[in-house]
Amino acid sequence: MAVLLDRLDQPGRLDRRRLTVLLAVFAAVSLTGYLAVRALAHPTMIDMVVYRAEGQAVLHGRDLYGDGVRIPTSGGNVLPATYPPFAALLFAAISWIPVGVLKVLVTAANVVLLGLVVHLAAKLIGGWLDRPGFAERWASLAAVAGAGLWFEPVWTTLRYGQINLALSALVLFDLTRPPTSRWPRGLGIGLATGIKLTPGVFILWFLLSGKRREAVTAAAGALATMVAGFVLLPHASVKFWLHKVFETDAVGKTYITDNQSLSGMIARITHIDDPKALWAMAAVLVAAAGLWVAARNARRGDDALGALACAVTGLLVSPISWSHHWVWAVPVAMLLAVRAPRAAVAWCAVFLSFLIWAVPHKVVGSSPALNPPQMVLSALYPLAGLAFLAWAWRESTRAQPVSAS
Repeated sequence: MAVLLDRLDQPGRLDRRRLTVLLAVFAAVSLTGYLAVRALAHPTMIDMVVYRAEGQAVLHGRDLYGDGVRIPTSGGNVLPATYPPFAALLFAAISWIPVGVLKVLVTAANVVLLGLVVHLAAKLIGGWLDRPGFAERWASLAAVAGAGLWFEPVWTTLRYGQINLALSALVLFDLTRPPTSRWPRGLGIGLATGIKLTPGVFILWFLLSGKRREAVTAAAGALATMVAGFVLLPHASVKFWLHKVFETDAVGKTYITDNQSLSGMIARITHIDDPKALWAMAAVLVAAAGLWVAARNARRGDDALGALACAVTGLLVSPISWSHHWVWAVPVAMLLAVRAPRAAVAWCAVFLSFLIWAVPHKVVGSSPALNPPQMVLSALYPLAGLAFLAWAWRESTRAQPVSAS
């Protein structure tokens, strides 16, 4: 987008004002189209229903990680509470809202959060907000958010009523605070870790990047959420931190195509329903390489590439990374659009294609048999993530970071 706007300075090109209008119209049409398709799809927003039940369990003293939260799905499964107790405390704020009203509110909030993620990613990456006019800058970002609605992870996040965009916005808010900000850099990541453990990978990135103050702040924030859980929900906290945190099976089947992590890819290739040993070896290697690349980029002054390499590493090595967890695909696409446009096209083709749903899905019984093309389609996100880390490593070998503008 930024490259396109620069080229418009050339004689004979479409004038910038007209393009600004076209970008704004595209954003509006995209949002309208999304809402129309969504109305036809009638999404259950089942994860939002689980969050609401968690909040009700907290308020009514029910067993948070037992019979207090058991939400049946249309497929015959039962969804339990899987997040730390601190998250359930936050969910208590929405527990009184009727489901129908909550669907509207959560959908609107997620659309706004997508816009916020795009804005914060633009600040982190640079080159997106460096446009000469106010309208031109915001029309560009609105168009990116409009396109982001059709990324499969974003679409699925809105379909399920998930909190992935909120967590990404919290992390990006943290990373874009200036040194003079009163907000302690690292606190947002600590809070995000207390809500859902996976953002904790950024604490390791802080440490390896030499950002000790941020690492301490993030760790202290995460610890504070744990303490709050033990004070307000002692029984649930003991149960979660001593037992539930190790039960990855409670989250879902490792081998189903929805799981776009290394563990899911390995399970489908080997037909081992839960390949803990193989996953552990692969996860250690990828985590070490990915965090090294992320820290190497950060140490050379490229925080944007370092942070996004860290996010992708976390998605790859997590035992479960549902496809909707990959909302980080939107900031990565923005980074690639500025620095490697051809790679950005390939990246967007993966996450806009919805091709991971073109293979058999099975949540009951053993891992389904997939032929080689289906196997590739079922592993599109982890393969794209590994390719991005390889590109990030090549960028880290440069003497200076690539200019964002």
